[in-house]
Amino acid sequence: FAIPNDRHFPFSPLLDGREQLMYEIPLNESGSAGLGVSLKGNKSRETGEDLGIFIKSIIHGGAAYKDGRLSVNDQMIAVNGESLLGRSNHAAMETLRRSMSYEGNARGTIQLVVLRAPRQVQLSN
Repeated sequence: FAIPNDRHFPFSPLLDGREQLMYEIPLNESGSAGLGVSLKGNKSRETGEDLGIFIKSIIHGGAAYKDGRLSVNDQMIAVNGESLLGRSNHAAMETLRRSMSYEGNARGTIQLVVLRAPRQVQLSN
């Protein structure tokens, strides 16, 4: 199904307040630089369970930087229609790598679904 480029995914916020957002991000002309983000896999301190893949930083000049919609600490939950949920961090990273190298380059864009935590709002007295 087609979703307009700059719209919030048509879901209400999740119970913990995070928003689910879908973005179609144009890759750089050659596509060789990929998305231009540094990723981290988070694990539970208590159980060692994989908790998902998050954006650690956005590389200046890369596709994500030029697009401007992704944020540090966004959790990647799907890429080009393929869910990353329920996968080990290693398997999720491999899926991301594969999507950016083949399918992403052929289309010239990469479709990402991310979870974003709410901004911390300072309440004044």
